Amino acid sequence: MSQIYVTKANGELELLDLSKGTASLKWAIGDLTGVSLSDIEIQSKLHVFNKMSTSYITDIYIKTCDDMATLRNPNYDIVARNLKLQRLYKRVFGKVKPSTLSKFLYDRVGDKHYSNNINPLVIMADGIDFQKLEEVIDHKRDFTFSSSGLDALINGYGVCDMETPQFMYMAIAIDTFRDYHMTPTKYIIDYYNALSTFKITLPTPEMKALRTNSTDYASCIVMRMGDSLDSWKAVSNAVIDHTAASAGCGVDIADVASIGDLVKNGKISHSGKLPILKSIDTDIGKTSQNGRRGAATAYINFFDPEIETIFALKSPRMPVEDRINDLSYGIKVNQLAYTRANTGGVISLFSTRVAPKLLELFYSDDVKAFTEYYEELEAQELYSAQIDAKTFWERSVAVESAETSSYYIINIDEINSNTPHTKPITMANICIEYMTAIEPLSMDAPDAPDVGVCVLGNVNQGTVSIEELPHITDLLVRAQSHLMQRQVHPTPQANAYVKATHDIGIGLSNHAFWLANQGLRYGQPEALEKHDEWMEHFSFGLYSSSLQLAIELGKAPAFEYHDKVRPYHRYNKHVDELVSPKWRCDWGSLDEAIKQTGLYNCGLSMVPPAETSAGPSNQTTGLEPIRDLLTIKDKSGINYKQFAPDAIRLADKYDFAYDRDINKDFIKHVVITQKWIDKGISANTFNNPELNNGKVLAKDIVSDLFFLKYYGGKGKYYQNVKLPDEQELQITGCKEGCSV
Repeated sequence: MSQIYVTKANGELELLDLSKGTASLKWAIGDLTGVSLSDIEIQSKLHVFNKMSTSYITDIYIKTCDDMATLRNPNYDIVARNLKLQRLYKRVFGKVKPSTLSKFLYDRVGDKHYSNNINPLVIMADGIDFQKLEEVIDHKRDFTFSSSGLDALINGYGVCDMETPQFMYMAIAIDTFRDYHMTPTKYIIDYYNALSTFKITLPTPEMKALRTNSTDYASCIVMRMGDSLDSWKAVSNAVIDHTAASAGCGVDIADVASIGDLVKNGKISHSGKLPILKSIDTDIGKTSQNGRRGAATAYINFFDPEIETIFALKSPRMPVEDRINDLSYGIKVNQLAYTRANTGGVISLFSTRVAPKLLELFYSDDVKAFTEYYEELEAQELYSAQIDAKTFWERSVAVESAETSSYYIINIDEINSNTPHTKPITMANICIEYMTAIEPLSMDAPDAPDVGVCVLGNVNQGTVSIEELPHITDLLVRAQSHLMQRQVHPTPQANAYVKATHDIGIGLSNHAFWLANQGLRYGQPEALEKHDEWMEHFSFGLYSSSLQLAIELGKAPAFEYHDKVRPYHRYNKHVDELVSPKWRCDWGSLDEAIKQTGLYNCGLSMVPPAETSAGPSNQTTGLEPIRDLLTIKDKSGINYKQFAPDAIRLADKYDFAYDRDINKDFIKHVVITQKWIDKGISANTFNNPELNNGKVLAKDIVSDLFFLKYYGGKGKYYQNVKLPDEQELQITGCKEGCSV
């Protein structure tokens, strides 16, 4: 190492002196066990080169510790985290000790990264007790991150390179409740504590917008395209505007006429849905920013005449020039599609122009009426074609889903039978968990509430006990309801929707850790009963908070009281075969109060993928089992090591996605969750060919879908397949444009 020079910040060269680096390492190691300072220094020398920048020395130590972190030596991850914090503190504060909150906020407002709304002088003028905020900041919580979690927070959610975790969380809390209608100081402190102790997580749009001048808080939007030029134009404009605002777009195109349908009094044959899909794809591409493309999922019905063509749009067997690779597709089915497969029947394909009443019945919860009318149309031979029902499920749904992982199934009858909405729901968002009732967009009705908007947050089931749920759910309902009202959306239909419905979606994450921490496995009766109990208290807390907000601020203008307002009155009763139908909360009294006062929110809950938002706090995603105790995740071309929560202590307690055929046991947890959820659940399934002679059988995929439907599941998201190199066919998580 002799005669190695380093380049100082002023450009001068000096001999490399590793003693300073050794002091930093000693500080980062502290009293950790299982870590060798000398081993770090030896491994670091491999990355040293002549005339490197002095600032690069710390980077070398960090990379070395990250590389040395394994399941056998997990504490190197902590050393890497400590070094990253040391580097971050020196950059932001000029020293390892943090500054005051007031100085930090003045600096960030002064350099235009933060909004003046959270200038200490401004918020004190609004009656907020700033001294109390200074007192509750706890920088020790920065040292509860994992190395990759810290990177995920700072690199993924930072608005500049001059933020530290605790100040970021406090700034987000201040911006959320600075203009709240009651005791804002209390709610700011409570929200800061919930965020910084990982009791709750927020989606990317909120984490990046809060504390700035932006109000682009929405994760996803949904819209419905009607069968007219007017509606096509309205949807195209909305797709462009909302994609530019960082929201993923769910677009229902099922109303559009099919190829060959006669238009203009029979003078012209309709070109069908493929030009519509290509237009949506182009509109998404128009608003790509910094190489980051938005996302959309297009929804069609299972009996659509173009269903087979749409199933092939991402297939490797389709000519490249005909593919539409960047869209995902949601296939809407109901019980008839399942029944026809079980009985060896066919699926008849009908144009909506030939059978307009079919749509109305399809979107109701009256499957019998739909089936009778469907059979009448078949008897009249009004179908454009027929396909074997088993072929539909096995070749189209299962094979295409496994090969591309971009064909999602939603059970439209389960959606419309288990919903607080009185109007029919026709679709979902890009991750199939957000479901709401809207009409086709029209340029002539700009103020109609026909662009559904998704704002959300998650409760950390792994650390929030039943006793804590009333407080945590109240915080999230209040925060999301308040932010939702503050948003200014790019389309008037979205603003009208928010004003009318006050719709929000609170979910949960870290379920796999919650199970492992109690020594429970997916599918165990005890696990199902305990989860049912937790979910009931979760749901009861959301409804109680919405009721209290209605008392304080009035009910949502679109709220209608009816029997299905309460989740326990509308869920699929087949779930009672999995868990006993007992109620632990006082739903009767709550129901009477709701009947008198109403609710502030028309919708309250759903479960998003949480692939991104779970990263900083090192939680497991949504309801899903983990893939491994240590996984490597690719985010924007950078590989991150992520240890499962408490990986060493719980190594023999975790249930793994690919170690056994876990799907049906996992689905039991999904449908028990669905029992208490207003909207949907972004639920994946998992297949390991190694468990079946190297094959993924279509019949197994279809069997899981039928199992999900029987218990009232509303939909299935990704179909994950483990490949021989232990990588997955598709990296799971919400599409880029959703950023959940």
